[in-house]
Amino acid sequence: MKTTHKQIAYYLSIFLILSSLYSCDYFNKSASTKKPLDKKDKLYSIEPKTTTVFWTGYKTTAKIAVKGRFSQLEIVNPKEAKTAREAIDGVEFSIPVSSLFSNNESRDTKLKNLFFGVMDNTNSLTGNLHIENDSIALVTLKMNGISKAVRLNYFIDGQMLSMEGSMNILDWDAAKALTSLHEACKEKHTGEDGVSKTWEEVDINVESYLKIE
Repeated sequence: MKTTHKQIAYYLSIFLILSSLYSCDYFNKSASTKKPLDKKDKLYSIEPKTTTVFWTGYKTTAKIAVKGRFSQLEIVNPKEAKTAREAIDGVEFSIPVSSLFSNNESRDTKLKNLFFGVMDNTNSLTGNLHIENDSIALVTLKMNGISKAVRLNYFIDGQMLSMEGSMNILDWDAAKALTSLHEACKEKHTGEDGVSKTWEEVDINVESYLKIE
């Protein structure tokens, strides 16, 4: 089939238009001005459902450990941050005493009623967390109407947060509550030496799997 003069003129015009666009760098400019897709920064936060507060008390002069945990934790001021450290710094919390669990119903009842129940305004343990440096955190804990700081060592590995430390119950003027618990548990807190003892020292351990969005 022969190419007509009209067809030649049509193809020539198309060629000239394309040449003009390339010479003006039209396509390159379009590509270079296209905005890249925004990637949202990862944000860390504490997830109460994956956070557990463990405690260890001691009985008898041999210092036999009694372990338990609190099964509920409320974050009063939920926050998100670009780092795990920033996400936990300044967090305020509330732990219901009713969520105490030691796998011994009789012991749990005594702790709730004859220990925490003897204290003033202690239906919940409340406080806040302050990060001091790369390994030390201060938890200001309110119990028995008194706020005191507890020094904890902490470690962050990815999304895993671990914290541990010790507290002395007497720092919260809780001698009355400790005596109440001791009298109720006197027999069970008596060791082979015939001495009954309930220690004022309590170890705290917190394990949390931080949330990332």
